[in-house]
Amino acid sequence: MTDNGWLSKLLMLTGKSLPTIQAEIREMKREYDLTHGGKPPRYVSYGVSSKLISRAAMKTGAFGGLVSVPATIPGVGMMGTLLAGITADLVYMVRTQIELCYAISIAYDVQMDEEELKAVSLALLGFSGSAEAAKGIAVRTLRGVVDEMTAAYLRRGIPDSAVDVSAKLIPRFAGKAYRIIPFLGIPISASLNIASTMMVGNQARKYFSTWEDSPENLDVTGCQSVIATSY
Repeated sequence: MTDNGWLSKLLMLTGKSLPTIQAEIREMKREYDLTHGGKPPRYVSYGVSSKLISRAAMKTGAFGGLVSVPATIPGVGMMGTLLAGITADLVYMVRTQIELCYAISIAYDVQMDEEELKAVSLALLGFSGSAEAAKGIAVRTLRGVVDEMTAAYLRRGIPDSAVDVSAKLIPRFAGKAYRIIPFLGIPISASLNIASTMMVGNQARKYFSTWEDSPENLDVTGCQSVIATSY
């Protein structure tokens, strides 16, 4: 993973097209609305985005555990397992997290062209592993930081900006030597992938939400009961 250009190529080859994701999310919102009987739009967006975050986290967690399995098999080369596993896991996770950002923007009815959405997704991926993200900064501050990064990425161009973001992402995964620990590597890898994806998803929801009075702030109990019964 010495060539940081892989992320810019990945951005151009995401697994699903934006129109496909848009169609899927609109259907999810329609089903949610039918199931929960005319909840206000902010509840629908919050409930659907919660489902999206949970689903993406489980997918990346399962994949992270899967690529760690060869370390438990006698005779499989440890170094080869480590390098191949980290590369495959990182590529899959980045693709899934980018698609998650796209999907959450649609859940909140945000209108952006695809180039801007790519730049925002890059900014969210780069930001979500930062010290500022770990501190849980205010929504307005998050939007300011992401908007500033997005504007810079658009000025510079997505391919070159993706190289910078991949340079930030790779060190977070490069130390995953725990993958070669038989059996222990599987749950550790899965749990870290889940946490990373949930972080990106939650930051994306804060950024794309069009309501300052989101369900999590207005009516936590009510919203939790809605989400608990969804799908």
